[in-house]
Amino acid sequence: MPITSTQKQSVAPSSTNRTKITLWAVMGAMTTSVILYSEIPLLRQAKERAYLSTIPFLIVPHILAGVVALCSGPLQFSSRLRRGYPKFHRVLGRVYVISVFVAAPLAVVLSNHRHDPHAKYFVVANIIQAGTWMITTAAAFLTALNRHFQQHREWMVRSYAVTFTFVGTRVLQPIPAWNHFTEASFAMTIIIITFMAILIPDIAFHWRQLTSRRA
Repeated sequence: MPITSTQKQSVAPSSTNRTKITLWAVMGAMTTSVILYSEIPLLRQAKERAYLSTIPFLIVPHILAGVVALCSGPLQFSSRLRRGYPKFHRVLGRVYVISVFVAAPLAVVLSNHRHDPHAKYFVVANIIQAGTWMITTAAAFLTALNRHFQQHREWMVRSYAVTFTFVGTRVLQPIPAWNHFTEASFAMTIIIITFMAILIPDIAFHWRQLTSRRA
């Protein structure tokens, strides 16, 4: 029996779904590489472990909240989960918001903790990054609360893009040149990546208007 067009659509994933799968796969690979080539080697350094042991009440909640935000974010974008389990979607959204508002301020506190005069650029970059993270997340929460769901989805994408900058700023660390950046250069890179996390989703949201003429 011949396959109808409707059946074909159900068998083959749409180009949008393929794009989403590819994007999440790339992001997953980036996160895995950061864990293997950046975070684990850092924790193996005796000096770093000794320092972290002096600030457990700062570093532990920061890491836990950051991991929760990073891992819960993708579930927020599942249309199937959102339609099938709306209550779980709302609860998970609140968990994400709380995680951001725990991790972001602690990131600023941690950047100031060592009192290194050479780290002032990094502190400024962290304030910009954490502030952008909280603003976009607050906007996502308020638009959902006010039932502006299209705007909520857009702000949630911006928020999670900023969440992912914590992977983006570490994924290039295996490259030797990256590790020879000055403090100012590295801080500027953080600011640029944060800026791109807002700009790229906005370009994607308005791609049709940017590339086609209105009839």
